[in-house]
Amino acid sequence: MVVLLALFVITAVALMIVDPIAQDLAYHRFSDDREMLGIPHFMDVLSNLPFVIVGFLGIRLVSRSYKKQPLGLFLMSFTVFVGVLLTGFGSGFYHVEPNNFTLIFDRLPMTLVFTAFFATIIYDYVDRRAGAYLFYALLMVGIYSILYWYYTEITGAGDLRLYAFVQFFPIVASPLILIFYHHEDLYTRQLIYLFLAYAVAKFFEHFDSQVFDLIRVVSGHTLKHLFSALAVWMIYKIFKKRLA
Repeated sequence: MVVLLALFVITAVALMIVDPIAQDLAYHRFSDDREMLGIPHFMDVLSNLPFVIVGFLGIRLVSRSYKKQPLGLFLMSFTVFVGVLLTGFGSGFYHVEPNNFTLIFDRLPMTLVFTAFFATIIYDYVDRRAGAYLFYALLMVGIYSILYWYYTEITGAGDLRLYAFVQFFPIVASPLILIFYHHEDLYTRQLIYLFLAYAVAKFFEHFDSQVFDLIRVVSGHTLKHLFSALAVWMIYKIFKKRLA
């Protein structure tokens, strides 16, 4: 836990030093704006369907295994897949009309996934009691980070720093957990595949327009959704393995 606490302090201090980060309105301008079946940005909307499918499968999986899990772990796993399901609907809603307000419905469910799954990793690899307690704390911080971001945007001083922390701290901390708390009987391999899929998703997100200009069939952002869905599919496989 010392390593994680040190990383937490360093990251928190770094974010406090950095100036507030407002949401760049250019973020809402996606390269593939084609309308199909009366739906704007059709491909970016449709590509959220895998999240809905994985979310539904995950909720069914953990609900059927309710009696096999401690209550805290059940709440973590249930929250993860509720977040995945709502991400599918929320991101689809956002992409119909991208703006700061609709972005809330995209980002808020994602924070449920980030925080609950990170707490699960701590629970399994580091310490069960710490993971159970951190789940509630991280969940509240995640929800607050979205509400705080939107409030600062509508008051003219947008600040994404806390949301950035909620999204990226687990990504930085999880590899350290795998290094210092490696456990072959758990799901290290699946976690590595998950992080690789997420890294590819962020790559395509960054090169959204370049990908669309190159292949014209789908945009980088559409592929970002599909690789992110692959990452949450790995989360589903992880829970299926641990509940077997």
